Amino acid sequence: MMTDILVGQRGVRFQKLTTEQCRAIHDASVRLLESVGVEVHHERALGILRKAGATIEGTRVRVPREMVDWALQVSPNGFTLYSRDGEPVMPVTGTNVFFGNGSETPNILDHRTGERRQGTLADVAEGARVVDALPNIDFLMSLFVPWDLAPQVAYLEQFKAMLRNSTKPTLFLSPSSEDIRAMVAMLEVVAGGERALREKHRGLCYINVTHPFRHEFADVEKLMFVAEKGVPYTYNPTVLRGASGPITQAGAMAVGNMGELFGLVLSQLVNEGCPAALSGGTADKLDMRSMIDIYSAPENRVAFAEMARFYDKPHFGLGGGSDSKLVDEQSAAEASLSLFAEALAGSNLVHDVGYMESGMSNSLAQIVICDEVIGWIRRFMEPLVVDEETLALDLIERVAPLGDYLGEDHTLAHFHEDWYPRLFDQSRYDKWVKGGARNLGRKATARVNELLAAHEVKDLDAAAVEQIEAIIAARAAQSGDAPDDPRRKRKGASS
Repeated sequence: MMTDILVGQRGVRFQKLTTEQCRAIHDASVRLLESVGVEVHHERALGILRKAGATIEGTRVRVPREMVDWALQVSPNGFTLYSRDGEPVMPVTGTNVFFGNGSETPNILDHRTGERRQGTLADVAEGARVVDALPNIDFLMSLFVPWDLAPQVAYLEQFKAMLRNSTKPTLFLSPSSEDIRAMVAMLEVVAGGERALREKHRGLCYINVTHPFRHEFADVEKLMFVAEKGVPYTYNPTVLRGASGPITQAGAMAVGNMGELFGLVLSQLVNEGCPAALSGGTADKLDMRSMIDIYSAPENRVAFAEMARFYDKPHFGLGGGSDSKLVDEQSAAEASLSLFAEALAGSNLVHDVGYMESGMSNSLAQIVICDEVIGWIRRFMEPLVVDEETLALDLIERVAPLGDYLGEDHTLAHFHEDWYPRLFDQSRYDKWVKGGARNLGRKATARVNELLAAHEVKDLDAAAVEQIEAIIAARAAQSGDAPDDPRRKRKGASS
């Protein structure tokens, strides 16, 4: 009689690159760091790199292979992200896959009117509440650029709205290093101090690097600061194939991976053991017909996660975005395909769920649809259990060959384990017609309205809000360091 519980593999790991191919890309990245090097516009960083053994000529830095090997050895293989309330909710390691929305799109596709318009702070707050309510969206990013605010405070007010309207872990970013300092200070207020935040990471800093060979002061300053603080980060030099890197996928990956390995080396020199998530050498398709960064291209998938797996490091991935201008059949198809591919690859942090129009717009209705898709994917990825209970041989021998299982306790005990959608329609035609014959887009819009009407998030306590507002006021009062205007888009389509 069977007594062992046999559990199937968690996920069906799709492998696009062989170990030998990953090693070849790694060796190419290291060769570029040693031979070409990178431009680093940060005096303190240059001093740290020189002392560690890098070759410095002006602002050109060449990093020897042994420094890369050391950084890969001492950086952790995972970390845990905690909720606003200090609960461990995201073990970012192994093949655990988590999903989150995207950040700072200049436009919103308004679910109420269908209008494409500029985002506001109220849109950020509403979006954070929707994300907080959705069971399959695990972390929160900033959604929309708040055009109704002065640039000096836009990113900080945006982050305050995120913290007040969701308890989920945050992935945060800003063009300004001073904003990042202020955001970390806000997280310390939420966590209960610097030490408390080090012990329980409430968020991850996303550093979107503009070029793999050129590391500007603000990006390097952000990297060094969060490394010193022990805040998890991803240092992500995205390559546009055919523009900022070779058109071929392998060459572009080698260049992007090189820039990322440089960031890993520097961060570990600043604070050995600080947690990082690697993108694996992100290289996006640049549509040569329009010069637009394509978010849904099949070339953008999977291989990058395999580079992170090759290093045994957490992966910062991308999925759930679409190049469609509407919440329509194209947006659902592109989001579903990319989400499924990232899940199969074991990508740990899949961001940009809900992106539309090549990163120029965000849609709450699209995020709701993606939440449904992710629910399907997660059920698919669950391991299969084979034991006495699930084989049900005694039941089969009793009921077969002429009986049925509808009235059996075994059916009652297990039917709920199947996946039942909330938005996707599986009813009879007459019932669908009676319910208004709504398509998926209309149902998603209604679902957003339901969540906004019903879902409430406990606000931060008054003392924490007061401290956060003081941080924002101090940042606004600084002179000589006005942050970039948030209207300046740092990723996505060409304007």
